[in-house]
Amino acid sequence: MILTCTTSTEAAWAALGDLMTVLGATASSSGMDLALTQATSWVERFVTNDRNGRARRQVVRETVAGSGSQRVMLSVTPVRKVARFFSSTATSDASEYCSTSFRVEDPEAGFVTLTNDNYFAWDAVWAHYIEAYPRPGAIRRPLLFEYEGGWVLNETSSTCAAWVSTSTGRTLPEDVERAVLMKSAEFYQGSSRGVESIKVGPLAMNFGSETMDDVARLLAPYR
Repeated sequence: MILTCTTSTEAAWAALGDLMTVLGATASSSGMDLALTQATSWVERFVTNDRNGRARRQVVRETVAGSGSQRVMLSVTPVRKVARFFSSTATSDASEYCSTSFRVEDPEAGFVTLTNDNYFAWDAVWAHYIEAYPRPGAIRRPLLFEYEGGWVLNETSSTCAAWVSTSTGRTLPEDVERAVLMKSAEFYQGSSRGVESIKVGPLAMNFGSETMDDVARLLAPYR
């Protein structure tokens, strides 16, 4: 289960000026802003395979199953910082892990690893028929993480107490930004074909006739 506590208000994962360059436009319009916002939402839903989307920067509370090893994987990536981590979702018997007892091993993959000799025990709801066996789909998720993860394009201030991390740098991959520009152009032009080429500064890209396939290929590593 994931509960979102705070979400970035950044509406678009690409700059209006870059979209104008892609379109060859000399003046902006409200339709371009709308296309950028719609494309960002579309890309977010596509990479997360979730109609609500959970890819933009946010603070979440997530219940996680034990893995039987020293490592667990969180859902909202890249993981910027873990604020708190409890051994149980039940407040009556939960123990909070010390910040030195774990580390974010791989922010992009969402891996959090213990730094001591302990491990995250795997457990499930057990049934009994001749012998005990774990019920299918009944894995327990006793671990509770509160952390900040997700993508952000523009460097912003993180002085707000609602955020976990003070890091303000960009985490959005360049391929995702390109995909947003391609999809924005498609939405703005009202065409399923989209654009056949993009040139932004030193970057030039040519695309086939099926823009949907090109966008999907750019985003495939992030799904």
